[in-house]
Amino acid sequence: MTVWRKTDAKTKLCVAIYNYNGVGDYKLQLDVGDAVQIIEECEEWYRGFAIKNKRLLGIFPKSFVCVKECVSEMHGGMEIITPKEPLVAQEISSVLKEWNDIWKMLYVIRGKDFDRVKDMLTDLFAWRQKALSRKLTIDELGALQQQVTMKIDYGNALLNRDLVVRDNFGNVLNLDHTSIIEVYRRHVTAAETIKNIRLESSGIEVESESKFAWPSTFNLFVMLRNFVVKIGEDADILMNLYDSKEGKFISENYIVKWTKEGVPKDIEMLNNFKVVFTDLGTKDRLREKVFLVFQIIRIGVMDTKAQSPKNTQRIRRPFGVAAMDISELIQGTKEYNEDQQHFIPFQQCGEEFMETVTKKVIVAKDINHKGQGVWVSMKVLSGDLKQVQEDYPHVVSQGCTFARKIGFPEVIMPGDVRNDIYITIMSGEFYKSATKTTDRNVEVTVLVCNSRGDALQEVISHGCGEEMCGEYKSMVYYHEDKPKWHETLKVTISSTEEEFRGLHLKFLFKHRSSAEAKDKSEKPFAMSYIRLMNENGTTMEDCVHELLVYKLECKKHEDRGYLNLPTNKKELEHRYANHPSGKIHVQSKSGSIVYNSKDSFTMETYVCSTKLTNNLDLLGLLKWQEVLSDTKSLQRHLEHLMKEEGEEIVKFLQDLLDSLFNILMQNTNSELCDNLVFDALVYIIALISDRKYHQFRPVLDAYIDSNFSFAMAYNKLMAILKYYVDNANEKSDHEQPLLRAMKSLEYILKFVIKSRQLFAMINEGRGKQQFEMTLKQLLLSINGMMMYTSDQTLLVQGAALKYISSIVADVITVFDPVELATIMVQFIANVPKDRLARQKMKCIDDLIHTDLFKRAECRQVLIKAIFQHTKEMMEKNVEIEACVDVLSDIMHCLYLPETGIHDSDLTIVTKAILRTVIQTVIGMDRKSTAVGKCVSVMLSILRQMSENHYLSYIESFPTTFDLLDFLMEILMVFQDLVGHNVFPKDWVEMVMIQNSIILRALRFFANTIHDKFSNPFEQQLWNNFFHCAKDFLTQDALQLERFTQTKRNKIVTKYKDMRREAGFEIRSMWFNLGPNKIHFIPDLVGPILEVTLIPETELRKATIPIFFDMMQCEFGQPIPKSNRIQGNFNFVENEMITQLDVLVEEGRGDPEYQELMYEILYSKCDGHSTMREQGLSFVEMIQKLLQRLLEYRLIMKDEVKEHRMSCIVNLLDFYHTINRQEMYIRYLHKLHDLHMECDNFTEAGYTLILYAKLLNWSDEQLPPMLHNNKYPEAITHRELKEYLYYDIISCFDKGKMWEKGIELCKELTQLYEKELFDYVSLSKTHKRLAELFDNIMRQMRPEPEYFRVGYYGYGFPSFLQNKAFIYRGKEYERLVDFNARMQILFPNAELMKTLDPPTHEIKESPRQHLQINAVSPIMELKEPFKNKQVGEQILKYYMVNEVQKFTYSRKSDESPNDVTKMWLERTNLVTSYPLPGIVGWYPVVSMSTFAVSPLESAIETLENKNKKILSTIEQHRLDPNLRVDPLGMLLNGVVDPAVNGGISMYKVFYNGEYLLHSECQHDSELVEKLKQLTLQQVTLLRDALMIHRRKAPENLKPFHTHMEQRFAEMCNIIEREYGIKVADKGFASASLRRNQSLPNTAIGRTSDYYTSTSSSSSSDINSLTPNKYPSGHRTQSVWVRPDKTSVSPGKTSLQSKMGNIIKRASAVADSITDNRTSLEQPIELSEQLVTRRPPRPESDKNSRPVSNQFRGDNLSTSSLSLASNTTATSDTSDAFSSDEPPPLPEKSAYADYTNTVDVDPQSLPRRPSATPSIKNKPQPPLPEADRPPPVPKKPH
Repeated sequence: MTVWRKTDAKTKLCVAIYNYNGVGDYKLQLDVGDAVQIIEECEEWYRGFAIKNKRLLGIFPKSFVCVKECVSEMHGGMEIITPKEPLVAQEISSVLKEWNDIWKMLYVIRGKDFDRVKDMLTDLFAWRQKALSRKLTIDELGALQQQVTMKIDYGNALLNRDLVVRDNFGNVLNLDHTSIIEVYRRHVTAAETIKNIRLESSGIEVESESKFAWPSTFNLFVMLRNFVVKIGEDADILMNLYDSKEGKFISENYIVKWTKEGVPKDIEMLNNFKVVFTDLGTKDRLREKVFLVFQIIRIGVMDTKAQSPKNTQRIRRPFGVAAMDISELIQGTKEYNEDQQHFIPFQQCGEEFMETVTKKVIVAKDINHKGQGVWVSMKVLSGDLKQVQEDYPHVVSQGCTFARKIGFPEVIMPGDVRNDIYITIMSGEFYKSATKTTDRNVEVTVLVCNSRGDALQEVISHGCGEEMCGEYKSMVYYHEDKPKWHETLKVTISSTEEEFRGLHLKFLFKHRSSAEAKDKSEKPFAMSYIRLMNENGTTMEDCVHELLVYKLECKKHEDRGYLNLPTNKKELEHRYANHPSGKIHVQSKSGSIVYNSKDSFTMETYVCSTKLTNNLDLLGLLKWQEVLSDTKSLQRHLEHLMKEEGEEIVKFLQDLLDSLFNILMQNTNSELCDNLVFDALVYIIALISDRKYHQFRPVLDAYIDSNFSFAMAYNKLMAILKYYVDNANEKSDHEQPLLRAMKSLEYILKFVIKSRQLFAMINEGRGKQQFEMTLKQLLLSINGMMMYTSDQTLLVQGAALKYISSIVADVITVFDPVELATIMVQFIANVPKDRLARQKMKCIDDLIHTDLFKRAECRQVLIKAIFQHTKEMMEKNVEIEACVDVLSDIMHCLYLPETGIHDSDLTIVTKAILRTVIQTVIGMDRKSTAVGKCVSVMLSILRQMSENHYLSYIESFPTTFDLLDFLMEILMVFQDLVGHNVFPKDWVEMVMIQNSIILRALRFFANTIHDKFSNPFEQQLWNNFFHCAKDFLTQDALQLERFTQTKRNKIVTKYKDMRREAGFEIRSMWFNLGPNKIHFIPDLVGPILEVTLIPETELRKATIPIFFDMMQCEFGQPIPKSNRIQGNFNFVENEMITQLDVLVEEGRGDPEYQELMYEILYSKCDGHSTMREQGLSFVEMIQKLLQRLLEYRLIMKDEVKEHRMSCIVNLLDFYHTINRQEMYIRYLHKLHDLHMECDNFTEAGYTLILYAKLLNWSDEQLPPMLHNNKYPEAITHRELKEYLYYDIISCFDKGKMWEKGIELCKELTQLYEKELFDYVSLSKTHKRLAELFDNIMRQMRPEPEYFRVGYYGYGFPSFLQNKAFIYRGKEYERLVDFNARMQILFPNAELMKTLDPPTHEIKESPRQHLQINAVSPIMELKEPFKNKQVGEQILKYYMVNEVQKFTYSRKSDESPNDVTKMWLERTNLVTSYPLPGIVGWYPVVSMSTFAVSPLESAIETLENKNKKILSTIEQHRLDPNLRVDPLGMLLNGVVDPAVNGGISMYKVFYNGEYLLHSECQHDSELVEKLKQLTLQQVTLLRDALMIHRRKAPENLKPFHTHMEQRFAEMCNIIEREYGIKVADKGFASASLRRNQSLPNTAIGRTSDYYTSTSSSSSSDINSLTPNKYPSGHRTQSVWVRPDKTSVSPGKTSLQSKMGNIIKRASAVADSITDNRTSLEQPIELSEQLVTRRPPRPESDKNSRPVSNQFRGDNLSTSSLSLASNTTATSDTSDAFSSDEPPPLPEKSAYADYTNTVDVDPQSLPRRPSATPSIKNKPQPPLPEADRPPPVPKKPH
């Protein structure tokens, strides 16, 4: 026995690694990749269920799966198993499963995103493998997760999937531990991100803050990989950053020493030349063009071409430049990896300046580098230097050099002390002396000297990467008297200020000789100098300096003699301003240094110092001790400070603050200075608070925390601030300082509190009480200031509201929090009403985010006041969005666990603000941006309310009326939210949370409604609850069946199926109604029906019994003022029918619902004693209705409109059967519209006739159900019926059913003439009537063919299964075309090849079998036409229209070669309605089959042929222009038959032997009739040949001659072999004797035939015989799929047929005598005309009308005469040529109809056959309008 055991915690999850075909009971089918949760196991088997569909439960082999590590959690009573792997891998797995299905679908539909999704899937696979490798660090895993989430979010946006909300780490947000407010905000953020992704994918640039959210500080890492340049000497490689727009370098040089051997000087640094360009910031991001520039300086001889040991060595010479554009890298639009190498081409200088070559290389597109250049790698590193060293230790490794930017970083932290001066040697002009013939090779030497003239050592830096030195030597340009060096060096001074005063830069200019011996003797020929500090103590300005050049007399050179000389022209002019005009002679005392006015030298300086400044006012404050006693100077410096720009101030921030506080504490003389110091302090704080310098806030914070040391400052600061506040309403100069003070309130209080803390630390806490009192008075003064209403204080009050909350964090450290909360409440309350409302709400919101609100005791003080202000503003509809933001933050704060227990807070929330929030939601515009926030607040309150909160809130209402109003409001809000959700559809998580909260609230409110409002009963409240619950249950967001399996599982796992719970609540509330149920009947039938139609079995089982309860309630309802009960449930029945029709058409319901509804209601009704019979009848009717509605819904989705029409007719029949007039009308409109779409104008007209028959010709008002949206102005029966008649006449006109239009026009004429006396309309109607009559006679209309279609098998829709239909073909549609159309409608159907009745197997088959054949309509002649002469054009309509009977025949199998035994099997069919009708097909309601004898068949054949000939003759008489070709083909087929032998095949019936052996007594009569028809055919042939002779062209004359000869031979055979006397075999006098030879049937008009046909068909349908060749050439009765290998006979052209006939007749034509009279010539009469009857009297002759038999335009069948021979032959027919086929026959407006023989059908021999009685089934009867109860209105 197999023992199953529970699996342990480790064996809970597995994945299929093989496909397992679980065939058989209890086995689970597996596909590779399926995840399965294991429940039990035995030795070799597991038992479990598939994760994707938990209903799939079974066993499977252990060897087919792989067990995975997992984590088991209980969630809502369910065990949830998740794989034990990183969250990012879990999300990737889920996404891959979902996207894989979409990807497959894209492949099927060939979606445009197929390849893109494939690439994303590939990336996700790779990333998942990487995440599961367990080789990633935490940082790398975080970076991977960031990458994955961006890809997933982009994919979801691309595929229109649900929005995924995430936390700050990129993980899917855990909604169970997140407040509703936070969930909403995350949704907003995610939606904005997705929007940007979509815009970017569309090529639209997105401007967002995140795009420019660069780090404030970043660095550029560059690594020199290789240097491939042929130099031949030592070199310095200078690497730098260059701004091409400004034309200057922006960073220090990084120098690499390279030897002439082509390797680094320090070989250990090979492959380790790394530099980080630091201090880059936001301003650098905005530079347009930044280049990485390499300048190569050769160090060697002057000229490499003249190599000699005697040459001077170690001269610095320019060699070349390499540059790379790194603007995109700096701007953040491109990223490089540190392993990615870049080649930078090299350009040699030649004799050009280095600066010139640099600019050329930057603008050059291509450089002919010849393979020479630099290989580098680079990467942008975010953060400051310390952060970079921590975050990128593998990049910034040992040996890395840091090159600082020329200038300050954006943030100067305390302790970052700099004293650097950047010097750029720019250019010079040095004129050669008279004794020199060439220009000098000038070299500049830079020295830093002290006041004694001594050069300082280790103060000059050529660039980072080199040690500091004492001098700098520039490059040398060969023979250049105007050199341009543009070389930058850095001077770093760390000496004291006293020593700094005497420092200066000294520039020596020396000529460098090429020869070493001469060069050694060279001394500097000139010099320049500049002092580093001015006399007033400021440093030199940051600008370009043009220095004076002094000539040095080498022999008399003094080291210090120049210090008293001017340095530049400005100083020179100032010193010698009073000098008399003339040349100024300046020299040193010794005369060794002489000013040379011809020479010049320019250099540029930039001071980067935190100790020295060139600003005199800043310097005065920094030296505060010197001006402390000088009040005026101090005042001036302070005032000027407040006018300075921020860049200078932030450089000396710490020193300035120290100076200000020192002045404040040590100044005892002037209060004005104290105020100015305070103002200056506020100015600096405000400056740093500005966004431009916000990065210095940490600097200020660090100063306060670590460097501030003034313990007594708080008293003065508070005193000055209080003074300003108290005088806020006074007009004074303190307005702007007070405004700045309010903006700087946070840091002022920081300084105050830090000072107090230092004082308390020093003095062991003394003065605490006094401090608190002073601080409180300050805060109360601010509160008092808020009460002012003048415009003067408006800005100050606004600033106070904005910044007051910023002081809380510091104040609570030294002040009682509760008392501070009270002061804050008073502060807000003091704000005047209708003043600064938005600022007040923003202040409240800021207070919520402070630590004060997080303290429970303070929150109790704040929250009530906040709600009071918020409620007041929301009720006034003022600043709604700001109020909602406040409430959002409060609810978010109350959700956080760190803020404590919130029961008491939530009680306050519910009682103070819930009702206001609900009312605000009701009143808000759904397009408002705040509506989502407001709903989130309401949901947050409801979510956090416990059961006690609900009960407490319900009990808090003073009266039941207030409670009623609240419940009505909340139900209204719920109903609106689920019906018109404020959240987008893809916010699935937000919508589901909302639904779970609403459902929970509905449960509480249901109990309240039942307990509080059952007695007295509040019907409207109960009704609102039911409708709200219904709308909740039926909303789209809860219809799980529409979701993917993965999404469905997620929702069910987290929220269960909320529809079931809501349905149970509805059921419970219904049965709690008790006797009040009757109030909701029938109004609740529709809502409950919507609930039951939800495809959830348990929900249906719970709610369907409500219908029986409704039926029972209405059935047992007592009738007022009587002792009887209602005894029916008509209201329930009518409403259910109406609602079912609407709901099922909308897509609800399924066969399972139909069965379940039937089973439940049937069992309920069957067990009821008094209601059983009515109930069961009702249940049966509902089942039939559901079946038809489901079929209708299914078919209406079909593109085949014929199927849809059939379905609509099916429903029409049903609704008229159950007398549902309004539904009947509804589907009439649908059918009419569908016909109009298909251009079925005839059927559309018949459909409107049914609608019109519901109306009468009266002025009675239209009931609502009869109103027509097309004619809203029609309000009476007559008006609407009149409009409809015009539409119907128009439809019949378009459908060429003019006879039906005439009937309606006649009815309208009677109305206008006899009733309304509207002669204008009467005139128009008569004109329309005339048009219709004219159309009948003049216009051609095609004759439709009819087809029988049998649908056998259960593969067809139920209304077609095993039924036969008669179809009316479309215009010119033949059997082949019709079969093709049917095969398109039913592509899977199999065509039956015979007309044999289908077997039982075929009928029961699940497949589709079609049996199609052509049928002929049987005309029933209208009573007015009987026994009257009616034109064929009139009768043709009735031959194929308004017919209900049809027939077809097929041969029997008995002796097919013996004509006497060729019996036919004839089938007559009757349809349910005449065709055409409301559709183009009707089912066959009766069918009879009988046999037709060979003799009868022969008679029918001759009759049909005679009809055809007679019709053709009549057509040619009426239209002389008709082509003669079809006539010739017809005649030749009779006189010279090529198939079946023509009349000769029936010769056996003409002799007496047949009658001797015949057993039928009527055969003699039939034989006689056959002879009469033969004689009649001869006469008709003669007349037709006469017409052919007259109209035949020359090329057909031989063919005509042949036919005449064959006709003569046929006449001879008829006389000789058949014993029939032919009156005249020739043509000479045939026309004159024709009337004597024609039978009576040929003399009268064509109506005689139809009269006999009508009488015959009306006496007995069995007398009907089929046409062998009816009009339309029906040569094949049953359709069989053609054999592709056979040649179609229809492909033989008319030309080839005629050609064969002409060839066959050519021999006969040759034998005709040449002297025969031409047909074109008139015939001369040579025979005496003798009448066979006596002449009439003369009196009779006058009364006889004039004969028209000789008129050419009105010839009849009886008017054949010699006139045809005497008239000219028509030349309208073209002769057929041998090269081209003859033209197609013209479409004839006349049909080939002739008489049916009036023979007593009882006398004909018949095979035994059962003929059922046939009834004419009328159109569907109109529903009765007077059946109770009155039909309810159709719901809108």
